[in-house]
Formats: sequence, structure tokens, C-alpha cells
Amino acid sequence: MFRYNYHGTEIIIRFTSHIKNMKVNKDYLYQKIISICDELMGTEHGSSFIVEDDEGRLAVGTVQHGELTVISIHHIVDHTKLYFGMNAKKPS
Repeated sequence: MFRYNYHGTEIIIRFTSHIKNMKVNKDYLYQKIISICDELMGTEHGSSFIVEDDEGRLAVGTVQHGELTVISIHHIVDHTKLYFGMNAKKPS
């Protein structure tokens, strides 16, 4: 968990329990999330977002606004597990 003061508003950035055991460069993701705080603070409560980690994987998170803003990272998706366009079959 990481606490950050963003223009007088305290923000908590955290990783969910199943991410805590993964090999993830948390400092890199903390800095990446801080760099997009303007955008995240303007989102609706419960909004989802995706950022790329230092290994090219996608980190999927949510923003919860309340007394504190809590940004949670729920999933890390390896690029080999992405199925876009031609990789995924269209439903018939």
C-alpha cells in the first residue's frame, strides 16, 4: 500500500490480495499511477482503468472515491494472454 498526497487530497494505491504474491515492480506502477492522477481523480466512483507495467503487462485497476480516494490494482495481464482482433473468434 502506498499513500500519496495529491493537491491536498490523500490517495491510497493498493494491490489486491492475489497481486501481492506476484512478481510486480510496485514502485514503477505507483509512479505510473501518480503520473495519471489528474485523469483518475476526474473519473466516476468505481471507474476502471488500465496501465502498462515495466514488463509490458497490463495492470487493471479501479478508482473508489470517498473520504479517501483508493486506487486498487486487481489484475496483471501478461501480453501473451491478450486476445484482440484476429486472435478471438467472433460469436456466430
